[in-house]
Amino acid sequence: MSLLTAFKDRLTLISQHRGRRLTLTAIILFLTFDVVALSLNVWLSYRIENSAININLAGRQRMLSQRLVKSLLMMEQSRLDEQMYLSSLDEVKDAFVRFDQTLDSFYRGGATLSAANETIHVEPLASDTTMQLVNQAILEWTPLRQKVRQLIGRGFDDQLLRQAVSVAQQKNNILLNLMNQLTIVLEQETQDEAMAIRRYQGIAFFLALLNFTVVILIYRLRVRKADHSVDLVDNIMNRIATGILVVDKNKTIIRANKVIADMCGYDLQDLCGSKLDKLLHQHEGEMYGIRQQGDKFHCQVERSEVVVGNRPAFVYTVIDDSQQIAQQRALAMLAYHDQLTELPNRYLFNDRLSVEIKHARRRVENIALLFIDLNAFKAVNDHYGHKFGDVLLTKVAMRMKNTVRKSDTVARLGGDEFTLLLTDVSSPGLCKQLVEKLLAEICKPYLIQDEVVEIGASIGVACFPQDADNEQELLCMADKAMYVSKATGESCITFANDGADETTKS
Repeated sequence: MSLLTAFKDRLTLISQHRGRRLTLTAIILFLTFDVVALSLNVWLSYRIENSAININLAGRQRMLSQRLVKSLLMMEQSRLDEQMYLSSLDEVKDAFVRFDQTLDSFYRGGATLSAANETIHVEPLASDTTMQLVNQAILEWTPLRQKVRQLIGRGFDDQLLRQAVSVAQQKNNILLNLMNQLTIVLEQETQDEAMAIRRYQGIAFFLALLNFTVVILIYRLRVRKADHSVDLVDNIMNRIATGILVVDKNKTIIRANKVIADMCGYDLQDLCGSKLDKLLHQHEGEMYGIRQQGDKFHCQVERSEVVVGNRPAFVYTVIDDSQQIAQQRALAMLAYHDQLTELPNRYLFNDRLSVEIKHARRRVENIALLFIDLNAFKAVNDHYGHKFGDVLLTKVAMRMKNTVRKSDTVARLGGDEFTLLLTDVSSPGLCKQLVEKLLAEICKPYLIQDEVVEIGASIGVACFPQDADNEQELLCMADKAMYVSKATGESCITFANDGADETTKS
């Protein structure tokens, strides 16, 4: 207590002799800390945007690698059909160029193409971990790149095509694994960087708050000498980019600045005398500001105790961080969901599959995994255009989501490939009933832009634990069953538990 008294006496002495200079210094420091906090927020937004682009591109690399292999296989199967062979060659060229440009941009920086054929400028990846993964990917990509370039640059060469297919099959899983690791590392680095910047924001905010508390204390000491100090404090508060409220012990607002008034949509003179809960509300440990219209926004609030007129009071500093929260949610959406259909992407689906298998083991339940590949989608996409095809994909995704139960998970792996995880499948009959219902919904006609189109689906089904007792084997069994359905050329369902021999047609 004596130490606090000595500090106040010392501060009173300094305030009497150097009050103006000390006040000016405090204002400059507060504004400096405030500018630093705002600058860090802008920098965080910029970094999140760049990281989101890199995460999305790394995820797209996996799809392009699979698309390249699939197109090469189609070329090999259609050697006697010139039109189909040339169409598959065009798909190979497109996937090759996009994959090669993006990988080179990760390494050296530069431009690549988006899904809408728009130019995206990419900065080179900076960390040692990401560059190591990119270097490994380049080493694995180089032999495949050479074969594909030779294949594209020549006329029909059966031997070269077989060599390209062989190299592609050898390198595909390696490239998929590397790009998956790159996606995970980029997400982790983004989160780490965001946390570091937020720590710096917190330090700047704390220093600004501490500095502001000193300003308030200096003002309290000087107000005994001159009434014009009130105008000085009001001027300081209104120059600060942070909302400030001073309330008494009954939580009645006795002073506020223009920032908090503008933030909540009130006139400054309307706030004095109002209750604190008119502007601030706490819910589940989070603080929210309340606008005059009634809508709420997330905010950061700090409270410090002061003495005003020999009476206890509290100073609340308020920062509207709703935009930052929205950016973090947008980043999570980009990292874990497909942008076109808003379904879970491959990364989130694999995570849910792992969790559901653990739950099934513990509860002794059955689950079913479906691989779904759309039939005739490419023809519709080529005939009506990519935008038409995107609308069709969103409608297919919506039908599948509305057909299954809330406990089930529909995901888009890329292109026209989907997966479905059916949980708590009590019997084979129920599983078959659910899958047949899904296939029937997919095969119904679609009305898009006054055009009626029809597509089908090839579905492969694998069940846990009957067909496999881990994620990788279950995925492999469902994938193989889907390719059996695909080979029939019709919309049908193949169950892996019958040795991929039982096929149900729509």
